[in-house]
Amino acid sequence: MAHRVPQQAQRGPLLPDVVIPGVTHAGAAMLAEDLGRHPQICLPTSKRIDHFTPLRFGREIDAGLADYDHHFASWSGQRYRIETSPVYLDGGPRMVAAVNSALPGLRVIVILRDPVDRLWTSYTDKLGRGRLPRAISYEAYLDRSLALRANGADRFEGNRHFRSLSGGFYVEYLQTWLDTFGRRARVVFTEDLRDERAPQVGALFDWLGLNPAEAAVEPDPVEADGPEPGPGRFAQAFTRRLWPVLQHAPGPWRQTDLYRAGMARQVPRQSERQRQRVRSLYAPANRDLAGLLRDRGYTALPAWLDQA
Repeated sequence: MAHRVPQQAQRGPLLPDVVIPGVTHAGAAMLAEDLGRHPQICLPTSKRIDHFTPLRFGREIDAGLADYDHHFASWSGQRYRIETSPVYLDGGPRMVAAVNSALPGLRVIVILRDPVDRLWTSYTDKLGRGRLPRAISYEAYLDRSLALRANGADRFEGNRHFRSLSGGFYVEYLQTWLDTFGRRARVVFTEDLRDERAPQVGALFDWLGLNPAEAAVEPDPVEADGPEPGPGRFAQAFTRRLWPVLQHAPGPWRQTDLYRAGMARQVPRQSERQRQRVRSLYAPANRDLAGLLRDRGYTALPAWLDQA
């Protein structure tokens, strides 16, 4: 009698069915958490997997696809498994091709945020984490980022902390993702998720073929002992939850408890002059991005694109 192969050995790796490839500092982790409240969506054990990230720096991938198994160890038959790796977006055509080849049938959700606000958040986050010299000003950070971008050196792994500026020229990367994945790609905006959270996330559930009303919500303290919410109450409860996007720019900085640089920090508000300088840098790319998205059927654009 032939030996019967155990069912576990017959299946392939637990690959993601949905990837959120970017961008950083736009609320990708929060979006994944909201999507993960649906019973047909499985989130990985770690917020970021970064399986394909070595390609971003011209290196080979150092792990096999079976490595995904331990990331989705909690999978119990859900329809979708989500990977959030927000540095994928600017990884280039080679990365996009590798993702598409390795993950057949994959759906892609790209989340974009006003690049002016995002760059400020990236700078302040890196400064607070000790990933930049303590004395570097925002102006100096911009100058260094522009110089590295000019000769392509910000693509080197050693300069990755100065790559956020280039990462905000979304139009340079997005078209490859849209061309490759077509209707399997969806673009959403941080600002819309912040202001219209329930309908935006609900629309993603619809796009995935899932019933939004089946998603779990955090219990309302006032109605914790009440009946199960129907679709209308689901949306209301969803909307009431906060959307804590990381360090809204250009708001004031608060005292942090990060001591990675040897001291707690209190950094001043981003100046309007700094905002306008960065706004002018991104303006041509934002206009091109708005045109690209309108051509793909995106008519409701956030102000930073609609007014570009």
